[in-house]
Amino acid sequence: MAGFDIYFDALEECAGRANGVEKQFKAMADEAPDSAAGSLFGSMKDDVSGEDVSGKLTQAVKDLEAKIKTETRHAENNLDKVEVAVHKVIENVRKADLPVVPRTEQA
Repeated sequence: MAGFDIYFDALEECAGRANGVEKQFKAMADEAPDSAAGSLFGSMKDDVSGEDVSGKLTQAVKDLEAKIKTETRHAENNLDKVEVAVHKVIENVRKADLPVVPRTEQA
């Protein structure tokens, strides 16, 4: 690809960093606690109604945890795709840099 300066080291570093961040997301997801238990908050009463709201709080925390886990896995998957795509760019550019050998027709 005449006229282009391609810095393969920079592309490799980009792919490596995407892989590193992907591993951080995976570790974070793997290290997350299972879930909040209802007993974690004890008995909590609403000051106005007197209703026990610890169950609602527990469910809200569980919903938040599920959303965080989903987003973490989504980020992990996307970072994996970035790494694969950067390696594909490197591969394609290297192929394009190969000299073109003219075909010879056989009679």
